[in-house]
Amino acid sequence: MRIKRSKNIEIVIPIKFGKFLCVFEPNDPDPGFTVTSPATPGFVTYGRTLEEAKRMAREGLEFHCECEFLEHVGASRRSLQRVAVA
Repeated sequence: MRIKRSKNIEIVIPIKFGKFLCVFEPNDPDPGFTVTSPATPGFVTYGRTLEEAKRMAREGLEFHCECEFLEHVGASRRSLQRVAVA
């Protein structure tokens, strides 16, 4: 007999940039969890176990935040260069 895992699990994932609520959705009937974060639209990851899914969420959120930071810093530097040239 197969147990249906239908309840989503909400876990706060701490990273160096803050804490993010993540939703862990069991993949039924396949094993594993699909992970999303309401604070980061478009962010999706997966893990075969809950522990792996939490690790993947942590790594993915850190990468996402680093990219957002670098994009923001790059935009600020470009605008400063434009002002200095003008």
